Amino acid sequence: MNLPASLHALPIEALAALIAGILILLLPRILNYVVAAYLLLVGIGGLLQAFYGHGLSPQALIALVAGVLILIRPAILNYVVAVYLILFGLLEAGVLRLS
Repeated sequence: MNLPASLHALPIEALAALIAGILILLLPRILNYVVAAYLLLVGIGGLLQAFYGHGLSPQALIALVAGVLILIRPAILNYVVAVYLILFGLLEAGVLRLS
């Protein structure tokens, strides 16, 4: 299966990052919810890619777990984001392999 052309044409993650950044600047008190929503969007995007046959990336799973954790326990935002960024960096650098 191929991804729909509209998913290839739109930089969804880039748009989500821009919207999240602007919302956080305008309404800092909703930081937890914006970060959680962004991570969930990234994770769901990864799941959609896997659904259309592109393989499930570990980054998508990490983003989903991080987004859910932040929604459940907003007080641990700092720790969840720190662990997410460390894992993401290690995966991207090729130091850590989950597949």
